[in-house]
Formats: sequence, structure tokens, C-alpha cells
Amino acid sequence: MQTAGRAARLRAAHMRMIEKAELRKALLQARQYTNALLDDLDDAQLRGPRLDCVNPMLWELGHVGWFQEYWGLRWRGAEHTPSAPMLVDADRWWDSRHVAHDTRWDLNLPSRLETRRYLENVLDAALERLEQAVEPDALYFLQLALYHEQMHGEAFAYTRQTCAYPAPPVARGARKGEAGDVRLAGGTFERGAPADARGFVFDNEKWAHRETVAPFSVSRRTVTQREFADFVDDEGYRRRVLWSPAGHEWRDRTRAVHPRYWRRGVGGGWEARRFDCWHPLAPDEAMVHVTRHEAEAWCRWAGRRLPSESEWEYAALAGTIAAGNVWEWTSSSFDPYPGFQADAYAAYSAPWFGTHASVRGGSLATSTSLIHPKFRNFYLPERADIFVGFRTCALS
Repeated sequence: MQTAGRAARLRAAHMRMIEKAELRKALLQARQYTNALLDDLDDAQLRGPRLDCVNPMLWELGHVGWFQEYWGLRWRGAEHTPSAPMLVDADRWWDSRHVAHDTRWDLNLPSRLETRRYLENVLDAALERLEQAVEPDALYFLQLALYHEQMHGEAFAYTRQTCAYPAPPVARGARKGEAGDVRLAGGTFERGAPADARGFVFDNEKWAHRETVAPFSVSRRTVTQREFADFVDDEGYRRRVLWSPAGHEWRDRTRAVHPRYWRRGVGGGWEARRFDCWHPLAPDEAMVHVTRHEAEAWCRWAGRRLPSESEWEYAALAGTIAAGNVWEWTSSSFDPYPGFQADAYAAYSAPWFGTHASVRGGSLATSTSLIHPKFRNFYLPERADIFVGFRTCALS
């Protein structure tokens, strides 16, 4: 237990540490990956359908470059006016804080070639600033731009799924977890990033505070496609008793009778769409593309429950569960930690507190540099387009 506790403290203290040379390499790799996610798409696909859950990818590409320029090059502190952008209309096009989602398809955006040239110019300037940077703020904001681009890389990947475009390059393969539960004794632990953490910390991870979790049993792996198919075949979507009031409203509104990307195959078995192709279910792989409402209904059907955000972090710090196949719904709302204060990029967390649900872990499309036991992500409970599944806890 002493060794496990020491390992947990080390994982907490070393958040996202990166030296200048490594940051330079990471920025270049992130841009290569961004380009690879879009290079094979035509102009119509880059515009895409007008949907609430995704952005037009041409707009999103420009936004990635704008964010890197604004925070990495133009921002000089709240008391100063940011310097002018490289493109006169950049703020009007790509500042997501002021450009409403529904209007992003209607903007007179630059062409893909012009947008790519803008991103190249911004990256060149960012790398030059990195080379000259000595002040911590410069490194912080360039690292923020890196993680922002990596997050949008995942968004490009799930947009390709939503729009049934061909599969993008994915960095790593899925892991198959071991079945069964692990019993944890519970106790008091430091949830959140310690104030003396070495490395980059997002504002919603600040700061560590003591929380106590009761003893609990958590599954070693996330729910599999076979396990979820058993629920669907047992009329799980039609049994109102299994659904929360919010879940029942979602089910009626969407008329869902099975997961979003499933259909019956020719032989009667279930098939799942992965990007632009339909495949038979992979029974032992993680269930993915489910809302929290569906996850909660499965839990009621199986006599299980979702872990709280505190339980998830406690188990991850202990090394009991490993993240990385799919994002994982928790039972918790996405809320601020005690004493929360927004960082300079105030739109990252604060606007979503109380309305979004907490998810933890990471998916196959999540950059490994982001994944950490204390990393917090958040989505509306009805989102299923993202690469999200769930693991469960025993009821007692």
C-alpha cells in the first residue's frame, strides 16, 4: 500500500511536463496529424452538414490556427489589448467566444489553401517564439495551444464518424481488459492537481482538495459491445422503468431503440458503423458511442451503477483501472473544485459547469500527452457522437 500510495503521489505531481525541445517536436507532430485528418477530404466534406454536434471542419481548421496565434503570439495579459492578427478578419471568422455555432457555415471563410497557409505562418511564428522564450507564460500558452490542437484532432476524428467519412489515422489500437471487479478499500485522497504540480494544469483541475470515498468495487474494463447487445436484445430501450426521467425524455424525443450507429445485419445480428463502413459487432471490444442516458439504463438493467468522478480518479491513481480505449461517463456533473478561478482562457471550463456531465479517461483518438488520472473532460449527457463508453461499479 505504501508503494501504491507513493506511485499515486508521483502521478499527481508530474502532470504534463515537457521541455522546449519536446514542445517543438510535439507542435510539429500535432500539425502533421491535423493535416492528415483533413488531407483526403474534398471541399464539400470540409464544409459538411449543418449539425448541432459538430463544426464545419474548414472553420475548425482555421480556429486551430487562430487559437495558436491569439494565445501563443498575440496575448499579452488581461491589462493589454492583443496585437493585430495576421489576417485582418481572423477574429471575426474564428474566435469561438464570439462566433455563434450556427453561423459558422455562413461565413465567407478563406479557401482551404489559404487557411492552410495561415496555419503554416502561425506555426512558424510560434516555433520562433518558442526558441526565444524564457518567460514561463510564453511556454504555458504555447503548451495550451498544443493541447487545444490535439483536442480538435479528436474532434476532427469524431466528426468523420458523425458524417460517415472514411476512417482517419489513429495512433494506437484498442486494449482488451480483464473481466470482473476489483474491490477498493476507499479512504481519503487528494483529488485534483496539487498546487506544487510540475507541468501544465488545466483550470478545472485546480486545486487538490481532500475527498473521501467509501469502499467500492469497480469493473476492470469498460462495458463491451456484447454486454450492451444483451441489454438491447432484452428490450432495454422499450422498458421505461430502466430510464431516468431525462433519459426517458431523450429516448422519446430521438425515438432511439438501439445505439446510434447500430443496425440489424442481413443475418439478424447487430452491425455497427465505424466511419464509412458497417461491421459485425466486435463482442469483446469496448462499447462506444452511447449517451449517459443509455449507460445509466444499462446499469439499471444489470444491477450496477456508474462510478462517481471521485471514485474514478481514486481508482485510476491507485493503478486499478487504465484509461485510453473510450471516454467513460461518470455519475457526476461537471462542477468546479473549491475555490475555482478561471485561467486566462476563461471559456475553457466555466461556461459548462452544471450543465455538462463529467467524463474521464480518454479514447483511441485522444493524444496520450493529455491522458492523466486527473484530466477532466465534459459533455452533454445526450452526446453519443464522441468516442465514449462506460465502466461500472457494484451497487454495494
